[in-house]
Amino acid sequence: MPTAYTPEKVIPVYATLTGIGIALTVTRLWVRTQYIRVSLAADDAAAVAAAVFVTGAVGLQITNAILGTAGDDVKLAETQRRARIALKANWINPLLEAFAFGLIKLSLSFFYRRIFGVWPTFRRINNAVIILLAGYSLAFGLGQLFLCGTNFYLIWVDLDQHTARERCAERGHFQFFFALFSVLTDILVVGLPLLFVAKLHMSTRRKWASAVVFFLGFASTGASIARLIYVSVALKYGWFSFNFKPAPGEPAVPSPIFETLNPTLLATIEMGLGLWGANLPALSPLMRNVHPLRLVGQLYGRFTSLWTSTSTSITDRQLLSTEESKDDERRQDSTL
Repeated sequence: MPTAYTPEKVIPVYATLTGIGIALTVTRLWVRTQYIRVSLAADDAAAVAAAVFVTGAVGLQITNAILGTAGDDVKLAETQRRARIALKANWINPLLEAFAFGLIKLSLSFFYRRIFGVWPTFRRINNAVIILLAGYSLAFGLGQLFLCGTNFYLIWVDLDQHTARERCAERGHFQFFFALFSVLTDILVVGLPLLFVAKLHMSTRRKWASAVVFFLGFASTGASIARLIYVSVALKYGWFSFNFKPAPGEPAVPSPIFETLNPTLLATIEMGLGLWGANLPALSPLMRNVHPLRLVGQLYGRFTSLWTSTSTSITDRQLLSTEESKDDERRQDSTL
């Protein structure tokens, strides 16, 4: 099946999402250690680990985009080499996604505990969420790793995955529940602090600003929901099953959703935006003090200061040159 998601289209998306995510993670560490000078904590460690897993997953997909099939269906791949690269990438990537999603949400949960941990009710709920997220990440990550037990080669030994269908776990339902839990945990993690923002001792304006910052975490939920829709339709047709073959009389692409959506691209967008959302709340001390007009004024002040000092220096040099010329003329006159 020809793909609309060519390397020229997906690689810039992957690189942009990940590059900004890494930059935000580095800025987060700088804000904590240099700007407000506090010790790094569990939320920062989880954010860094999440950035590592996201980078690994995106790097794998860039490799797949160039050498494999860009995360698309591999059963009609042009060569065995490209097909095997794609099969391996599509097996490893959900493993990295499971840990990346879990770490992103753990980072947010640990960060919330810094702010709302003074309330016992929040602390108890948040601790339960942290345990749930750790279990979610481990269960789906290890489940994906051991789909075929320890016989990992079964994933790619047959290009049509006939052997994998006979000897491995059924991955269609596994992918469905992975996507479903991703959406549910998104809503749980991002929605929890919104219930407690009203209790913060601050002005209404700042409460709304805080709510907006926390709500940024929902930015990745749209991609998560789209991926769930794709997987739900795929489950209906058995699209994610090993050795999938259309039923007699059924078209090779049974639903137009398979031509319009790419689950790997959606998962990458979800990871990238999730990493942004995990880091932005921690950057609030910096964002509060960086006003666009103030920044422009500071840049203008530095420019005019530099221009003034440069102009003064040039004027001084011109005056000095003029005086030196006059001295030379006087010396010549005295010689004559």
